Amino acid sequence: MTIDTSKVQSRKEREFQRREQEILEAANELFEKDTWEDVTVSQIAEQAGIGKGTVYKHFSCKEDIYARVALSFHYQLMEVFQSIDQEQGVLGFMREAISESFRFYRENNVCAKLSSYCKRIDFKKRISPHLREEYEALDVEFETFFGGLLESGIAEGVIKNQPIMHLMIGLEATFEGAISMMMNDSYTDFSELKEDEFVEVITGFMMNALAASSEK
Repeated sequence: MTIDTSKVQSRKEREFQRREQEILEAANELFEKDTWEDVTVSQIAEQAGIGKGTVYKHFSCKEDIYARVALSFHYQLMEVFQSIDQEQGVLGFMREAISESFRFYRENNVCAKLSSYCKRIDFKKRISPHLREEYEALDVEFETFFGGLLESGIAEGVIKNQPIMHLMIGLEATFEGAISMMMNDSYTDFSELKEDEFVEVITGFMMNALAASSEK
């Protein structure tokens, strides 16, 4: 009797992926309950109902688990961006993208904090090479996506005629700074704005920084 090894391998791969997803779900559940930095691999294994050694078959270190959770967070964010109607024009799209980014981060607060940590250069040096490569590929995907939109906006005369990378750096720095202030509530030190009002102020600031009409 001939055994189709491709099907056997396929079942093994599916089982491996299923187990990996269970580990990530267990990790997410623990990250939501406790301070994510304090969660151990042993706790994740116990939550998933598996041995600690099984976790290490999927992830070489706890940092790799962090990275996979953060990557998943950003893949989902990209799906949000891709679902936005581009027929509304570049400025309309960018305003909605900024608004949706704030919503997504606020709804996924723990993953957002973990994601910010995972952007650190020293962190990326500690994770497995394949995950580091995945980060780099995802960065390129985001840059290509928004770079194309901004280039179109410049050509149409609605976005400031500045180097694309300068525009994206400014947007990211402003957004990340605002998210950091929201995470530790430090924005309340400057005003009595509610969080929704703070988001509106920052969104307006970012749009004014982009729009060609605001050039001096």
